[in-house]
Amino acid sequence: MCLHGTGETVRSRSGAAAPAGARPAPATRPWPEGFRHVADLSHVLSPTMPGWDDDKPRRETLAESAPDGEFGFYLQKWTFSEHTGTHLDAPGHVIGGGRLVPDIRPEELVAPAAVIDIRARAAEDPDTVVTVDDVLEFEKTHGTIPPGAAVLMHSGWSERWTRGDEAVRGVAADGSWHFPGFGPEACEFLVSRREIAGVGVDTLSTDPGNSPDFPAHEVVGRADRWGLEALTGLDRLPPSGALLSVGVLPGLDASGGPSRVLALW
Repeated sequence: MCLHGTGETVRSRSGAAAPAGARPAPATRPWPEGFRHVADLSHVLSPTMPGWDDDKPRRETLAESAPDGEFGFYLQKWTFSEHTGTHLDAPGHVIGGGRLVPDIRPEELVAPAAVIDIRARAAEDPDTVVTVDDVLEFEKTHGTIPPGAAVLMHSGWSERWTRGDEAVRGVAADGSWHFPGFGPEACEFLVSRREIAGVGVDTLSTDPGNSPDFPAHEVVGRADRWGLEALTGLDRLPPSGALLSVGVLPGLDASGGPSRVLALW
């Protein structure tokens, strides 16, 4: 942050311009032992990104970028809802009196990831949901989902992101929406029997697009867990063994927030 007028001051200083051309990126630091990869699971926030409604993010340039190679403060003002793009739903988003974003402890936002792949089924049936059978089948190969884990649905839906709202919403001829989500029974099993930290999806909603009453949201919220929506890049992750870090915007009394979600393995 800078004082008002600082950008204009530094741009007008004699000799303030840096040599043309960008410097090399900083050298990669050594990873903590056991980690060799990192993936960004977040969509870039933009005024044209798909969303739940037509209230798109808006941006205003407050200070123009300096010419290439010169020093100066570039600044934008953004306006968007708490549930824009890749974001976290706090329990209080759906349950009155539930915890809000600042109430979520930091250790809850770092979680081992279990990635349940339903791409083949979602390609045939956009209304499909993650079931208890999916969870049990996953565990046959990858072991029991540990307490405090983040269980992520990989439906392949994020590949539609660049195709706009109708493709991401799965809009049918009659105007109804169709995309995969979690079934409430699977959510109940995961929170009560596996004590997970939260769930995540690569669609617009934890519930499938055709849901009229959002039972997965209710189960997760009543259990005091969080949900991640509009993830991407899940195809890069191993089914198990990755560590998820959720950098959610900690707004005052926020029911959710846009998030930079990273996975390390």
